[in-house]
Amino acid sequence: MCGIICICLNSESNQKNLENIFGIFKESINKRGPDWFGTNTYYSKNYHLLFAASVLWLQGKYMAKQPLQDDRYVIIYNGDIFGGLSSELTLEEGDTKVLFRLMHNTSNIATTLAQLQGPYSFIYFDKIEEKLYFGRDIYGRRSLLVGKHNEAIILTSVAKRAREYDFIELPSIGTFSLDMKTNQLLIFPWKHCNPNFDSKLTELKEFLKKDIVIVEHELGNSDYIKFVEPSSEQLHFYKNITSSESRNIFEKLINIPDWLNRILVLKNLLENSVEKRIANQPKYCKNCISEKKTCRHSSTGVLFSGGIDCAILALLADKFVDKSRPIDLINVAFNESNNYQTPDRLTSIKTLEELRQLRPEREWHFLEVNVPKEELNDARDKYIADLVYPLTSILDDSLGCALWFASRGKQETVMSTCRVLVVGMGADELFGGYTRHRGALKKKGWLGLHNVLLEDWQNLPYRNLGRDDRVVSDHGRQLRTPYLDENFVQYVRSLNSWEKTFPSEDIPQGIGEKILLRSLGYYLGLKNASAFKKRALQFGSRIANRKEKAHYVSKRLCS
Repeated sequence: MCGIICICLNSESNQKNLENIFGIFKESINKRGPDWFGTNTYYSKNYHLLFAASVLWLQGKYMAKQPLQDDRYVIIYNGDIFGGLSSELTLEEGDTKVLFRLMHNTSNIATTLAQLQGPYSFIYFDKIEEKLYFGRDIYGRRSLLVGKHNEAIILTSVAKRAREYDFIELPSIGTFSLDMKTNQLLIFPWKHCNPNFDSKLTELKEFLKKDIVIVEHELGNSDYIKFVEPSSEQLHFYKNITSSESRNIFEKLINIPDWLNRILVLKNLLENSVEKRIANQPKYCKNCISEKKTCRHSSTGVLFSGGIDCAILALLADKFVDKSRPIDLINVAFNESNNYQTPDRLTSIKTLEELRQLRPEREWHFLEVNVPKEELNDARDKYIADLVYPLTSILDDSLGCALWFASRGKQETVMSTCRVLVVGMGADELFGGYTRHRGALKKKGWLGLHNVLLEDWQNLPYRNLGRDDRVVSDHGRQLRTPYLDENFVQYVRSLNSWEKTFPSEDIPQGIGEKILLRSLGYYLGLKNASAFKKRALQFGSRIANRKEKAHYVSKRLCS
């Protein structure tokens, strides 16, 4: 994981202008990668470029220092290769070096990137062709902002609120190429085009006040998945379980062959996803890595509400984390009348006990992060508002603050030593976990639910993932999202809505939503956690005020 930034100025600007602009963002970039920080400048008769990157070393036997460059190319890369081109990876080198080598040997950079499985944002410069390539992965799991100030163009992982600088999130719609000689901006769209493509491209054009040429006019297949209306026969097993007590529903489901087969496929895919994200990191914790000091402290943490999404991830992580190391389970709560016994705190304690019963040989290190109001307001003003920027809604405020304090992992005088933080993002969009999914099924049937699930998935890259990457990485930890693994996503999205969720009034809340994922949890032994109701982080941690409209602009962020 890295913090990356590239500043582009015309040749009339001098080196001091580059350094002054860079100085505004340097600290924020540096915090994302505590293991290395490097810069590189490039000057031509038409423009000046500054590249900088900080590195959090998480792959390869040896750290890849950035910017990585040779006589022709420069790359700064914030990402992980978990598949697609993973056969190119070795234990000796990290993914940045692999990608750098592959991009040398291709005539189509966009095609090479399209093969990658894993989150990324990148900036790549060809000195001979004088072209600057940049972009984010198709799910938008890593942050990359584009900003402007007078003649300056800035690409950066994280920005600052400042009146003289404007930023937007670079849309995850393809790979961009800026010709430094002609100032022409191109886009190579993703093969599977999101319906948001036109609106996001227009938004970027209007922000930059320049045209963007689409290189391939045939944008490929739509992201739309065909709807299939379930027959009464295909739904008959639900009728057999709706009259059951809640505790017996999953027991009946796992004895249905087709349902059990889906559970087993899900289990294998998710195990593979978790393994790729935690098993091969360097064997040092956050405190000991600078000295390469062998330790047995925690290097892996789970953002832990006690719900089924994170409970499954914690249980699967146990399989791939050295038994001599604890796993941090981090739960955040905000002050409510001097009482931190929030809904998520109570649920997480119950699920913690279940994990301890299932895996008694593992040390589960439970961190209770309690945030008083004064500390919340101070941190929001000093750090969080800048990390959430350019987003400004009340929902962004609540979630950004909750994630920042949770990922800091501080319980009084104890601080988490993990370098990788595993989170359950994407599970609700894939498996139908939100209240609106229940409403869609009730009002418009299975077609209505299908359309809402599709809309939620297509909006995911633009709703929160870039924000979450910025917030978590501010503590020098890497956000890892196993539910957003490409292979896992492909399988879950290939299922019909009724094969993975049943948010019907016939089944109690906490059972029907995400019923396939809950069945997996039950199959793994999480008998209690499988039936806990879904709560959004902002409500489970009690940071949000239910009287406020989530989509309104937050005055607290804009003060």
